Amino acid sequence: MKRYLNLISTNPLSAVIILGFIVRLIFLLNYISSPDWPQLLADSLFHDRWASAIASGNIIGQEVYFRAPFYVYILGFIYAVFGHSLLAARIFGHLVGLVSVAITYLLARRLLSKKTAVIAGIVHALYPVAIYFESELLVDSLFMMLLELSVLFFLITLEKQNLRWYILTGLVIGLAAITRPIVIALVPLYVIWIFINGISLKKAFIDILILMAAMILMIAPVALRNLIVADDFVPISSSGGLNFYIGNNSQADGLTATLPPPLRNNWGINDITFVAEQETGRKLKASEVSDFWYKKARVWIIEHPVDFIKLYIKKIYFMFNNAEISNNRSLALFFSRMMILKFNPINFGLIFSLAVMALIILIVQKRFSSPILFLALLIAGYTMVISLFFINARFRLPVIPFIIILSACGIERLTNIIYHKKFRPVYLFAVLGGIAVFVLSNSSLYNIRTTTTAAGFFNKANYYLHSGDYKKAVDYYIRTLAENDAYPDANLNLGAVYLKRGHGDSAEIYFRRELNRSPDNAGAYSNLASLYNLKGDFRQSQVYADSAIALKPYAVDPYLISLRNFSQLDDTAAFENMLTTAGKNLKDISRVYLDVGIIFSQWGEYDSALTYLQSVLDSPVRPMETNDDAFSYSFSGQNSDNAVKAQAAYQMGYIYGIRGNLEQSIAKSKLAIALDSNLADAYVNLINAYMLLGKQDDAQALLKKARQKFPDNKVLEMLHERFQ
Repeated sequence: MKRYLNLISTNPLSAVIILGFIVRLIFLLNYISSPDWPQLLADSLFHDRWASAIASGNIIGQEVYFRAPFYVYILGFIYAVFGHSLLAARIFGHLVGLVSVAITYLLARRLLSKKTAVIAGIVHALYPVAIYFESELLVDSLFMMLLELSVLFFLITLEKQNLRWYILTGLVIGLAAITRPIVIALVPLYVIWIFINGISLKKAFIDILILMAAMILMIAPVALRNLIVADDFVPISSSGGLNFYIGNNSQADGLTATLPPPLRNNWGINDITFVAEQETGRKLKASEVSDFWYKKARVWIIEHPVDFIKLYIKKIYFMFNNAEISNNRSLALFFSRMMILKFNPINFGLIFSLAVMALIILIVQKRFSSPILFLALLIAGYTMVISLFFINARFRLPVIPFIIILSACGIERLTNIIYHKKFRPVYLFAVLGGIAVFVLSNSSLYNIRTTTTAAGFFNKANYYLHSGDYKKAVDYYIRTLAENDAYPDANLNLGAVYLKRGHGDSAEIYFRRELNRSPDNAGAYSNLASLYNLKGDFRQSQVYADSAIALKPYAVDPYLISLRNFSQLDDTAAFENMLTTAGKNLKDISRVYLDVGIIFSQWGEYDSALTYLQSVLDSPVRPMETNDDAFSYSFSGQNSDNAVKAQAAYQMGYIYGIRGNLEQSIAKSKLAIALDSNLADAYVNLINAYMLLGKQDDAQALLKKARQKFPDNKVLEMLHERFQ
């Protein structure tokens, strides 16, 4: 400890970084041994899938970015170098966090004093929410660091009035914009400050042009890429309009990414595109979909100005409330399992109240400098902009370092006042102001439960469902419903678990419970259709499938169930009509064509089967940058598409084998294995084809390999016995 204190006095920045490193190392070691480690949530899961696709070579993509791409491409590069490693991804996040801690120190040193810088650096190094989000595969820590860096470079720019620093500032703002576009709304503040601090009006114009040009230089490649791949001018991403509507509609609560019924919190890009196209009556580009939702939000604001103002005030309140709101995980529950976070006393209410106290003291002491004012206005400006959307813990994270700097100033000033005994009534006013802000920050004016664990339990249940641990899945779904018996899709997914376990009656009970709570839930109708299909009641199954299609004509599953129903009912006309409807309504029809190919194979219509199966093989890989399925644990990026293609190739190999075309059977079976090495049936096909061609050595070698890979496969065991 003595050595560390000496290090603080001699090399304070190094001491702060060492502290931050030790804390993050302890957290990481605790986290890696936790069952939460592989359980990526919502956006983190999507970023992981998208980055994996980039690492596998899908670099350019196919559609307009729905989300800003910079962080995901960095993550993709990490995966390309280290493989699909959550450890590498999280280490990168913590390295970004340490850089951010260093910038906090440097900013505080430039703005205030060495002592304040040390306090600010230590507080940031220990701040629990910052540590947590660094470990998640999210853009927020990177955006926070870039925003901080832009401010540091900007303050240096104003001081040095050097062309190089204007360029650097613009480049960093541009990188921040392609990480989270909201920073563009703060650029006017930088521009105004250049005018205020400029030597002359002419030089100010030139400096602004240089900064803007550097910023555009970073954004231009993204805009150009969007234009080339989709013929749509979208400067960065197309999610802005939807996010604006989420924060401004009749059902908005200002805290969650929830849409009005029937979409609620289970919406996807296909959903919002379908609604926009239905209401406009035409096909829309991504930019037009975004504009649609912007317009819809603006109409609501204009028609309900009082409701908008009330909601806006509510969002500002929660921007400065001590509650850490998370839509996908209970942070309180998670922190309670992490030693370094559980006993950490630093929280938002504390630093914010100290920051307000510091501002009052600085004004009284007439030390409220222009850079401090810029920092305060940046916090205020970001608050005003982000509150137009919705508020949660990670969305307010980018301004946390600036609040920490002011809070460190408050600590430093307060200790000086106490130490030097310079008590004045106005200082008491500052302290009382800080206390009042602390009380307000810890208040609960809206009586909203901000510590609910339902979302966290639900995500855990989904993880275990798709991992095949049905016992844990049931346990966590029941916990979810105990916390909130109307939690969206909890009954639906619990029913799905029972269906997978062969308990159809229990499954139906929970499917119907979901429908009772959400009569417009297409997934519940689809699951009931699947259940009745398994029971052999194909007509009742079709009633539910039709209801699902009516609600979501762009969803694949009800079409699959319908085609299976009509094939069992030998209703060829209905089968063909449904296939035509699916072709019109579905963007990706590969899974449908796979099923159709299998059905035609069962009917003995091999030519038709081969035509549809070849269509599956020829279909492009779905664009990861807008793939709703990538938010699901069951989705594995490009491998999911490859698995569908592998099934098609296997089925073609099977058909060619029946027809005696063994060379083609071998070729398609090999392709199936190359696309999905876990497809045991493809190995069986290939072994049989080798045997029929008299290639016994090849057959035996492949059989040996296959038995090692699939030791419990009975067909492979039978083939092995034939060789004995």
